[in-house]
This record gives sequence, C-alpha cells and structure tokens, in this order.
Amino acid sequence: VDWINRKKLGQFILNCQDDDDGGIADRPGDMPDVYHTFFGLAGLSLIGFLGDVGEKEGRVYREVDPVFALPVDVVRGLGLKAQVVSGMDGRVDERLKSYSVLDGSSGR
Repeated sequence: VDWINRKKLGQFILNCQDDDDGGIADRPGDMPDVYHTFFGLAGLSLIGFLGDVGEKEGRVYREVDPVFALPVDVVRGLGLKAQVVSGMDGRVDERLKSYSVLDGSSGR
C-alpha cells in the first residue's frame, strides 16, 4: 500500500463520519451505514490511521487483521491460520509475516 496517500485517505474516511449519529458513509454528507462503517474502520486500521485517531480521542482502538478483517486479538484467540502469497518481488507486508507465506516471485 505504498502508493496510497495515507493522510489523505484517512482524512477522507474521517470526513465521511457522521458526528451526530455515528457511523461512516460512502462520502461526506451521505447517510452512514454498517457496510461503510465496517470497511471505513478496517481501512483506517490497515493504513495505520486508527491508532492516531485513538490517541487524539484518548481511546484505544483494536487493530484489524488484514487477512480476516477481524480484530487481531480475536484472530489470535481463535487460532485462525492463513496462507498469503508474496509479491512478484518476493516481499511480504510486515503485518502478513506471521502467516504461512507462499513465494509469488516464481510466477514471473
């Protein structure tokens, strides 16, 4: 996700938040719903923005697992396992190294 502007995406998601009723919409000013709230929170976690928001609010938000889209502590508690494929360059995102990694560089 190095091609994503973390700051702009995080701010966009936060701008989609309904300050009065809660939840996140698909765009600022629209009606929030469960779908966009779930993926908005997951997105904030995946780009490392959720911790920043929590610090500002004096709260601690649980990190979301990038494979299962569940809180990391739930994935660990359930003992869920997964396989991931490395990129064509053989690299794997740091958050995925705890999973079984298949070499994706051999598909060149």
